[in-house]
Amino acid sequence: MAATAVSLLTLGVAVATSGLPAPSYTAGFAPHAVTAAAALVGAIFALFPKAAPLGWPAAVLLLWSAGGLVLDAFRAFFAVTGIPAGDFARVDWPGMAGRALALAATALVGALLLRRARVPRGPWLGYTAFALGFVYPAAKLYWSFGGAFLRPAVYEEGFPYGELIMLAVGAAGSLALVQRWGRRLPRGLVVAGGWTGAAMLATMGSMSVFGTLAQLLGVTDGPVPLGDVPAVITVSVVYGSWLLFGLAVGGATLAFQRR
Repeated sequence: MAATAVSLLTLGVAVATSGLPAPSYTAGFAPHAVTAAAALVGAIFALFPKAAPLGWPAAVLLLWSAGGLVLDAFRAFFAVTGIPAGDFARVDWPGMAGRALALAATALVGALLLRRARVPRGPWLGYTAFALGFVYPAAKLYWSFGGAFLRPAVYEEGFPYGELIMLAVGAAGSLALVQRWGRRLPRGLVVAGGWTGAAMLATMGSMSVFGTLAQLLGVTDGPVPLGDVPAVITVSVVYGSWLLFGLAVGGATLAFQRR
């Protein structure tokens, strides 16, 4: 019932906010029509769980609909605290609420699907997540030292301190899911960390991958300059590694739970 209720609530918010203006940073986010359709299908699947062919596309599109929630959260932090951040403190509050509901619907619909899903045996998902965690920080480190391959045309960022810190956290978390020392940590901490990381990575990754595909197909407008081939490849491949990273972390977390 929870999956049905949250999916229907997501549908209602998507319809109610579809005509509202949104800040420019939401360009490339999932259209309201996609969210509404995914939420409706998700609600139907929740009522009839044996209809798995409906559940998977609903979960995927709901995940895309939740894309950008992490960015919303960062902007909300500056808006609430009053720390000077210029335009970065501007938040799409109605859209943020809709994306939060879409993430909750993704989790609930996904939980119904994963009850019957087989998890690959062995630690390879955790080690895959560990390896994928290096893609984005390594690219930022390379560009910070002057590397030009696939670097966006406009790149003014300095040394990637934040990305390297996230790499250390992600690498340790991935290994904790598959190595013996991770089993000596509090189980709730490992599981909560795994699912939180999976949600953050998968929503950001889906925003980049599906948003770029939608822009290439002319479905939505987006921030990617399609005439800049390195930028398109960077968003699709480098940032797309977040999606694969998140899925690998999610799979490894589920396997950890079942063990």
